[in-house]
Amino acid sequence: MITVGDVMNMRAFDNIWLAAPCEGAAEREVLGVGTLDHEPFTGEYDLFSPGEIVFTTLGLAELHPDLAETALLELIDRNVAAVAVKNVVLKELPASVAARSSKAGVPVLFYQGRFMERVIADLMNALDDDAAEWERTHLIDSVLASSDEQSVRAAFFTIAGVTGATIQCIAARAVTDDDASLRALQRVLEEALTNYGERWDDVERTFACRYRGRILGFVSFKRPPLKAIAISDADLEKCVATASPLICGISQEMALGEADLAVRQAMAALDTAHNEDCETVRWTTLRFDAFRAAAKSDRLYSRSADLMRSLLFDYDVDHDAELARTAETFAANFGEVRATAEALFQHPNTVRYRLKKIKEVLGMDTATDRELAALLTLVYLP
Repeated sequence: MITVGDVMNMRAFDNIWLAAPCEGAAEREVLGVGTLDHEPFTGEYDLFSPGEIVFTTLGLAELHPDLAETALLELIDRNVAAVAVKNVVLKELPASVAARSSKAGVPVLFYQGRFMERVIADLMNALDDDAAEWERTHLIDSVLASSDEQSVRAAFFTIAGVTGATIQCIAARAVTDDDASLRALQRVLEEALTNYGERWDDVERTFACRYRGRILGFVSFKRPPLKAIAISDADLEKCVATASPLICGISQEMALGEADLAVRQAMAALDTAHNEDCETVRWTTLRFDAFRAAAKSDRLYSRSADLMRSLLFDYDVDHDAELARTAETFAANFGEVRATAEALFQHPNTVRYRLKKIKEVLGMDTATDRELAALLTLVYLP
C-alpha cells in the first residue's frame, strides 16, 4: 500500500510540507495520480476520483485568485487522497480551504521541486510496483494455505518464474522498520542472490520480493538435494550476510512442490533470529524451535496444547494456585524436580505436591513424573 506519507518521502521533492493541520494525513492510501493544469469546465471536477493524489501549480489562479480556493474545495469534497500544490502562485491556503481540509481529513500539501513530471513518474512506478507486490502477496498467501504439490509448483512459477527441482527460501527484515529500508534491502538481497547463483552451476534462478513487512528471497536448483543439509548452505549464509544490515532466516532446501514449507521454515528461522538478536539463523540448526514452529502451524496440535494449558489455568484461577507456572517450568527443565524447584525458588517437596495436583487435573493420576514431563514438553512446545 502506498500512502501519502510515502509520497512525502519521495526524493523527487526538494521540500514538501502540510499546508494546514490534518490528522492522519500520512496514513491515507494513495490509489492513483491526477493533475490539475487548468480550470475544468463546469462539473468536470468529478473527473477526480477518491484516493487520487492531485498535483497542481494552480496556474489557473494566477489572474483570478478566487479560482484557487474553488479548485481546492472541489477536490477536498471529492475525497482525494491529497492535493499537492507547487507553491509558485499560491503561497498560503485560504482560511476556508484550511478549515475544510482539517475537517474532512484530506491533506493539502505545499511542495518545492523542479519537475512535476518526475514526481508523477516516480509515483506511478511505485503504484505499479505496489500492485505487483499485492498480487505476489496474495499468491504467497494461497501457497501457504495449499497442500497440493502441483498447485504449489504452479503458484511459484507465477510468483518467481522458477521451474527447478528444489527451492530454498530466505526471509529477511531490515534492521530499521520502514518501507524505504525494506525496498533498499530488496535490491541488495537480489544482488547478493544473483552473485550466489553465479557461483553455483546448479542454480536455476534467484528471485526476491516483499511480503508483509519482510523480504522473501528464493534460490531454485536444477537437481535434487544430495544430503539433508545442502553443501551450499554455508555459502548461501555468507552471501546473504553481504546484504547487511539485516536479520535473516534460511530454510532447508526443499522439493519445489514443498516450497510452501520452505517459506514457513524461513519465516520461523527469521523469528528466532529476531528473538535471539542474531543476524542469521538456518532452519537446519533450530532443533527445538523447529518443532515449536511446526507445532504452532498445526491447528489440531495447537488446540490440544491449548486444552491442557487451559485446564491448569482454570484450576489456578479457582484455587489461587500456581500449577501452570510449575508445569511449564517442569517441562523446561526436562522433568528434573530439583532444577524446577530452584527455578521457582520453592522446596522440592512443594514441587512434588504440585506435580501430583497437575496429574489429577489432567486426568493422569497414575502417570510417573517422567511420563508427565514428556506430556508437558509437548503441551508447552508451541
